[in-house]
Amino acid sequence: MNRKFLFYLSLLIFSLITIQSFAQKIFPDRSSISINKSVETPLATLININNITMWAQTDGILGYNPHPKDVDNLWPTWWGVIYPRGKAGVVYSDGMIWGSLVKDGHDPELRVGGQRWTSGTVPGCIISKGVAEDPNDPDVRIWRIRPDWQTADLSQDAAEFFNVSIDSVTPEQIDAIRSQYQKDWNEWPWQKGAPFYDTNSNGILDSGEEPGLAYADQVVWFVANDLDSVKTKEFLGSPPIGLEMQVTLWAYNRTGSPLAEAFQHIIFKRVRLIYKGRADTPDTAHIDSMFIAQFADTDLGNPVDNLLGCDTTWQLSYCYNGHDTDREYHKFNLAPPAIGYALIQGPIVFSNNPLSEAYFDFSTRNGFINVAMSSFWPKYTGTPWMDPQNALRMYRALNGFLPFEDQLLPFENLNGNPTKFPFSGDPVAGTGHVDGLGTSMFSMAPGVRRFMMNSGPFTMALGDTQEVIIAIVGGIGSDRLASISVMKYYVKWAQYWAQSVFQSGFEGAPAEETSFEQEFLPQDYRLHQNFPNPFNAGTEIRYDLPIQHNVKLSLYNLLGQLVKVLVNEQQDAGIYTIRWGGTDVRRENVPTGIYLYRIEVGPFVKTRKMMLLR
Repeated sequence: MNRKFLFYLSLLIFSLITIQSFAQKIFPDRSSISINKSVETPLATLININNITMWAQTDGILGYNPHPKDVDNLWPTWWGVIYPRGKAGVVYSDGMIWGSLVKDGHDPELRVGGQRWTSGTVPGCIISKGVAEDPNDPDVRIWRIRPDWQTADLSQDAAEFFNVSIDSVTPEQIDAIRSQYQKDWNEWPWQKGAPFYDTNSNGILDSGEEPGLAYADQVVWFVANDLDSVKTKEFLGSPPIGLEMQVTLWAYNRTGSPLAEAFQHIIFKRVRLIYKGRADTPDTAHIDSMFIAQFADTDLGNPVDNLLGCDTTWQLSYCYNGHDTDREYHKFNLAPPAIGYALIQGPIVFSNNPLSEAYFDFSTRNGFINVAMSSFWPKYTGTPWMDPQNALRMYRALNGFLPFEDQLLPFENLNGNPTKFPFSGDPVAGTGHVDGLGTSMFSMAPGVRRFMMNSGPFTMALGDTQEVIIAIVGGIGSDRLASISVMKYYVKWAQYWAQSVFQSGFEGAPAEETSFEQEFLPQDYRLHQNFPNPFNAGTEIRYDLPIQHNVKLSLYNLLGQLVKVLVNEQQDAGIYTIRWGGTDVRRENVPTGIYLYRIEVGPFVKTRKMMLLR
């Protein structure tokens, strides 16, 4: 049975698929949604310090708004991610999904978990193997802090939390919000893993030390686990693994520089997975071939006219509008925005190069690299597949394939070639494979869209911790395509400067417009790890030159054969970024493999490795 026959057969039953999909949208199973028990013990709260807001719940689902304004018109009001602040919604549901081969002596080995519209995790940490906190304990909740809670004007915060207009906010509601900030500040659960400024590095929140993370102006923290077998099996049919998931959301409200302006449109999210095990997990257990995905159901404005895209250079997956005018944003006289998820930091894996560096816990680790975005998985109306409904289908989607059980099929670009990065073209320039052309089963007309941004594979031993950091970035311009450009501009600021801000705050960050390549004169020679790595369409190589000198930057394969000379010239002192698109000196594509890039600047010679994935 050929693929075209499958495609046209699928179209015959597409109306049934559409009805089911829309029914899930309008009347989802909300049994796992945790509405506030009270303001005192919240199970849901907002990250809402700047121009983008998001609801978060203790069971791991982000994006649901537990206080719809208009139950007769669910689509515009169940949005939990609003951009710009106070306007319309961009994301309906947000969660993390993981899949792996679990080597703990129990079947099945293949297990998946996480959150989509419902959650396979429950609130609370894992106290010991197979033993979790009682999710009904008053101490199992969500925490939210801001350093200026005593003096800040909390009117808008209260209006958004209680879902009322700012004109109708009462003093009692403002006092309730302020009291909750105080309670969370004083009861910050650092013993469970909530972040704090450990100035003396003893692992204890001592007197004089404060809760918080990355010099942020607002922080939300909660912890969940996958030990509830009923929840995990309801999610996608798998038994528990024994994973604890700690989630930190943070954001900034600063002004005075392009960087501060960019960060006004970003929420950062750190997800930590800790393998603590089930009651029957042996000490020798480990997890192989693990992938983690950012799932997003991106209902941008009117949810039935959306498009998707990805950008491997910036490790970015995004949604934008398929029409020049959107029903919801037209109410505010705004062009449709764009919303993106950028992978700032992927999981870490061992490297063969002891000089390579990876980020973990806002510091570098030698001998490791961060795994890049390994695939982009779109789901859009009119396709002959549905959202993965079991572990095998989901695991194939996490690997970047179509979710079929009987055969392993890739996505295709417009030329019919297999790809793990569909829609990686440029919709602004109108080049490459872009969504919405309506010319094949891999490029349909605008409609309902959702995606997974995948990263892997990696491994975990019992007791290991892996973490990823994701930036949720909004952008709004003069029209729908300009919004993509604005959003990517903010993503560039985040990719270049986020780790610096996390470690040192905004000190030392550029105060004026920058080209991202010539910010400051470096003090030493340095060849940075290429980004992204591994890569598909292209990568960027950055190096520091403290004085004027002749620079030679060359590429080699593992046999030591010269592939291409990227730079061979006299250059002024500065920070340089060179892009390589995966071609040799004849401008022909080179095959998948590991390549070496080598810089020679007088006495300074440095070589690093990178991986190209076709």
